[in-house]
Amino acid sequence: MTYETNMSFTARMAASLPNGLAMSTTYIPESQVTLAVVFGCTDHHMQDIQRRIENADDQTHHPLLMPGIFAELERKRLTSIVDDHLDNFVSRSDLFQTTPLSLQSPAMNDKETRKYLALCLQNQELVGHIRAVKRQLSKFLAEIDDVSLELAAIFPGDSEKGQSLAKVGLKMKRRVQDIMREYDDRIDDCNMIISNTSLAMQTVWNHIAREDSATNTRIAKANAAIALAAKNDSAQMKSIAVLTMIYLPVSSVAAMFSMDMFNWEAESTESIVSKHIWLFVIVALCLTIVTLLAWHFGTRREKKRAERSNLAFQEPDGLGSIV
Repeated sequence: MTYETNMSFTARMAASLPNGLAMSTTYIPESQVTLAVVFGCTDHHMQDIQRRIENADDQTHHPLLMPGIFAELERKRLTSIVDDHLDNFVSRSDLFQTTPLSLQSPAMNDKETRKYLALCLQNQELVGHIRAVKRQLSKFLAEIDDVSLELAAIFPGDSEKGQSLAKVGLKMKRRVQDIMREYDDRIDDCNMIISNTSLAMQTVWNHIAREDSATNTRIAKANAAIALAAKNDSAQMKSIAVLTMIYLPVSSVAAMFSMDMFNWEAESTESIVSKHIWLFVIVALCLTIVTLLAWHFGTRREKKRAERSNLAFQEPDGLGSIV
């Protein structure tokens, strides 16, 4: 008996994840031989494939032997990645649960924030990848049914070979369904990591915001106390200024009348104003100029010091960036 049609299958793992493989296989019904090429194999992959073929038993002569092994390798790769993410998440969760929030808030710097963000993004991408693999497995289930029909036409159902291949096809279909259900569990694990990591980050940031709010409240109270003290000082300075305006003219007039520069009881032949009045005017002007210059240079130095202090506060020294 000869057969006109060979069965060919191709499959490829996503290259976005590590240890990706590709496969091309051809099944020859006449000799019941499967010719397969797997690309990207490591020594570990080769040993795993060889072990699975040796343990295949009745599945050895089934056309979908290599696609089934390929599905198992993809399952092993995805579950290993999910397990790594779970281990990373559990270690971070244990640290989060055993460390007080007061110590976690300073540690939530840019580096730690990037780690939590990367963990969420990686699991989101992994969920999308697992769902894509599930869609391919759904097509694989339909392909198993099609291959079973073709094998039933080639090998009659009443023959021992036909019955054996039919049982293998049914067993393979159940195994693919089990893998799809396991993928649902892995998707739930990834979603749990995403939601709990987001919750942990939100909790820490809320604690930081609460501490900032308490600090701002204390600063506001201090500013209110400073403003009240400044108001009291302003009222006192106003009182001093009023008293000065009242007593300064009086004291100035009293000083003028008490000076020896004026002789208020001078006779008609004597001068009321002393001839040394020019000395008083010069000394007074010099002292006034010296006082004004000292005030000018003193306030100028304080102004420059304040400007340097403002520039130091405006420089973004030591500030980081999330991205």
